[in-house]
Amino acid sequence: MRLGSTGRSFVLLGLLQAAYAPAASAQVPTAPAAEPAPPADTAPAPIVAPPAEPPAPPEPPPTPTPESAPAPEKTPESAPPPDNPGPPPAPIGPAPVVTATAAPPPPPAPWVRAHSPITLEGRLGLLLRPESSEGFDDETHTGAELGLSVYVDVKSALAAGLEIDRSTLGHGTALTGLDSVSIDYTVSSAMLGLRAYPKRTDMFDLFVGLQVGVGIQGVSAQGIASNGAILPGSAYRCGASDAPALQIGGGAGVRLMLTPRWGVTTRINAVGRRLSSEYIEDCAQGIGTATTITGSIGLGYDFDMEP
Repeated sequence: MRLGSTGRSFVLLGLLQAAYAPAASAQVPTAPAAEPAPPADTAPAPIVAPPAEPPAPPEPPPTPTPESAPAPEKTPESAPPPDNPGPPPAPIGPAPVVTATAAPPPPPAPWVRAHSPITLEGRLGLLLRPESSEGFDDETHTGAELGLSVYVDVKSALAAGLEIDRSTLGHGTALTGLDSVSIDYTVSSAMLGLRAYPKRTDMFDLFVGLQVGVGIQGVSAQGIASNGAILPGSAYRCGASDAPALQIGGGAGVRLMLTPRWGVTTRINAVGRRLSSEYIEDCAQGIGTATTITGSIGLGYDFDMEP
């Protein structure tokens, strides 16, 4: 294979360089040998330039921070960990179940009775008249009492009031020849009363009482009046009332409070009644002086005079 002219030139230069190499190395530093030229038949490799990098985008201008703005606080993520974190937290279990508890009941209202009471009371009782009246062949000694009273406390242990009642005193029958009669007796009373309280608490009162007043006797008669031996008797019916008569009574009782205002009273009371035994308005004979014993029960309410 033949060397081209370029190749022969490189060979000659190499020989000359080898011959003069010692002398030249002592005086002048040798230049680096040129790279051998590529053969003529071989085309030089093209030089590929590195790809150009795209220009970096311009940085945005920094936003000025106002001088008065406070420095942002550190969030828990950016805060430095503590030097001694301690033991790890215990695992969290399910949330405890809270049981609803009933609210405590309100305290009961205090038991406060009226400081200055006016007691209005209605009562119902059974009456006994032990004595008998003259002129009757047969008579009853029992009756009933229906009454109303009002008492005002004068002091804590003393009260004064008024009692109004209507009592039945029984009835009597008499037979005289061809005449017959049956008489029912009643008495309507109005008496002033005074009560003393030996013991008085929030729950009950123990008292003794005294009454004085008047009573009006009433008679209701029916019968047959004789018209002689030949004519038949005539039936009749009449009613009349006597003049007021003096009455004095007394007794004892207990009042039990159901509430600070309502109370139930039980009482035993005896009354001496000075009633007439004469004929009353030509209707019937009066019952005369009588003593009655009554056992009653009443329901009363206290009105407080003090606000």
